[in-house]
Amino acid sequence: MSRFLFSCIALLALGACKSIEATGDAMVGPGLASFVVLDAVSVINTQKTVDDHLVSWVTGQDCSTIRASKGDHYCVDKPQVVPLLQRVTYCYKSLATMSCYDRPLDFDAARLYGTRLDQIPITAR
Repeated sequence: MSRFLFSCIALLALGACKSIEATGDAMVGPGLASFVVLDAVSVINTQKTVDDHLVSWVTGQDCSTIRASKGDHYCVDKPQVVPLLQRVTYCYKSLATMSCYDRPLDFDAARLYGTRLDQIPITAR
């Protein structure tokens, strides 16, 4: 998040340095140029425009112009957060293969090959 915020601030500052001239007599001021830069940074980092973030906040759904341009729905329900259980697996070298257990073996500590941290979704039964 801090990288995104830094990118936005830096590009807004650079975008406000010089106004962009449009065709004809109309001039686009630094405010609009900054908004275009902010919109581009938002699309690059989050796949959403600034307007998409606003619509998502108001509706409580996940809305994206990029997703809609690919033929999907503009707004979809936000995915439910699935709680995860962290499980440590202890693996030991054996003669022909590796054996893994859910708890360390005190008598076989010399053959410990490594540990693995698994995150398992907790499902309601």
